[in-house]
Amino acid sequence: MMKRTCAALSVAMMGLVAPATHAAPDDDTLVWVTNREANVPLVWWENLIDIAAMQHHFFDTLVYRNPETMEYEPLLATSWERIDDLTLEFKLRPGVVFHDGSAFDADDVVVSYSHLINPDSHVMNSSLVNWISSVEKVDDMTIRLHTAHPFPAAFEFLSSTRMGVMPSEVWENPPMTADGTPDYANMPVIGTGPYKMVSFVPGGDMILERFEDYYDGPKGQPAIKTLQMKTILDSETAIAELMVGQVDWVTGLTQDAVDSLRPIPGLEVLDGPDMRVSYLQLDATGRSGDTPIADLKVRQAIAHAIDKGSIARNLVGPAAQVLNAGCYPTQVGCSQEVEPYAYDPEQAKALLAEAGYGDGIQITIDAYRDRYLLEAILGNLAEVGIDADINMLQWAGLRSKMNDGEVEVVQTGWASSGLNDISGIASVLLKMTPDDSCQNPKVKELLDKADITIDTELRAATYKEALDTIAAEVCWIPLYSHSKPYAYNEALDFFPTADGFPLFFLASWD
Repeated sequence: MMKRTCAALSVAMMGLVAPATHAAPDDDTLVWVTNREANVPLVWWENLIDIAAMQHHFFDTLVYRNPETMEYEPLLATSWERIDDLTLEFKLRPGVVFHDGSAFDADDVVVSYSHLINPDSHVMNSSLVNWISSVEKVDDMTIRLHTAHPFPAAFEFLSSTRMGVMPSEVWENPPMTADGTPDYANMPVIGTGPYKMVSFVPGGDMILERFEDYYDGPKGQPAIKTLQMKTILDSETAIAELMVGQVDWVTGLTQDAVDSLRPIPGLEVLDGPDMRVSYLQLDATGRSGDTPIADLKVRQAIAHAIDKGSIARNLVGPAAQVLNAGCYPTQVGCSQEVEPYAYDPEQAKALLAEAGYGDGIQITIDAYRDRYLLEAILGNLAEVGIDADINMLQWAGLRSKMNDGEVEVVQTGWASSGLNDISGIASVLLKMTPDDSCQNPKVKELLDKADITIDTELRAATYKEALDTIAAEVCWIPLYSHSKPYAYNEALDFFPTADGFPLFFLASWD
């Protein structure tokens, strides 16, 4: 490994030396930084994006979503067939071996998935796996998945990091807790992926090494020998270590911090896409009390008052996209061809006057993050006579107020758990759950229908009708998708993905 000394780090942090020369490390190890402490290495019991990203490296799924084309390709399955609206059959790839040398077959898929959908396994975010009702072995290399209702998003869910497969023996012989119950979270990590786990320290580092017996599939043979996930909680320390070459890849930094790194020799700064969508929720039903927000013309005025394009360009980041609908543009079923409510301050003022608020209104906007973006929105609102106060809360407190219907306007966001399907956002947030500010039964009916419609065109048209209804009611104002900045060793050839999962098996040293 290239020399990475604490002394060099200390000097760099004081700004007394220029950054070290960046090159591929001698031992072919990519060190990347997480700012989150993970207790277990399995995303089923540790809901962190960094652990989810690593599962893409040491586990494979039945199908692979190509991060460039967004098409589904064979991975552990070589082909599939829809038997009926509730049944999918998969032919499995022969010749695949796990990291422990055991052969992969249908039993491994059946046992893995059966445990994941079993409530006794206590899988986190269980909705991402329990769309499967049962798993059936047809023969040694064929399985069938059964669903309780038609599930058109099945392939997107199957390609997600949570649908990894381990040997059946691992699931059937887990470590046990002191009270005699299975301790699944501490099972050995054995997959079929392009990397195998060498070590993991809770709250610390994870090391993966290239699996030399990896089969020839769409992920390809990884070019980099070793991956090290290094935990650094402080962003300034992470930046300093990047500058002196002690780490090779950092994300999760503020845009200002990333911009300061752009002129540094030896570093590459990249602004990648981000599936996270920001939006405003408006109390269209008046649940929060006597509020002008319950007036449609006031909500329309707010929509016309916000200069989403300027905020996206100047504050969110270079890869941000202005949105007309509350979904990420690549998501299956997402249509941005809905009412755009173009930035028009004069129209906003006219609508306020028509609603009887020619002298302006005062409102409160609750939020839990991105205050700097909210302040820009407040500036836009002030220009048309809307005086808004910001109430910043922790997420738990904000969610509680939303559930109780105690908010006029909320600024928040959603990343769809990385799912490239509109059901990952619209069907989660707009089905009349307690925190749904729209509470529109027509929208729920349309989403319920689309969620179980196998016909692709009909499904898309039904989702669009739901999005059109939301736009007409202006109870949910989509703002923009986000931009995800990365800073890394310029010797690294790195491809950013919209779902935010770094796929280092696609990376290489130049």
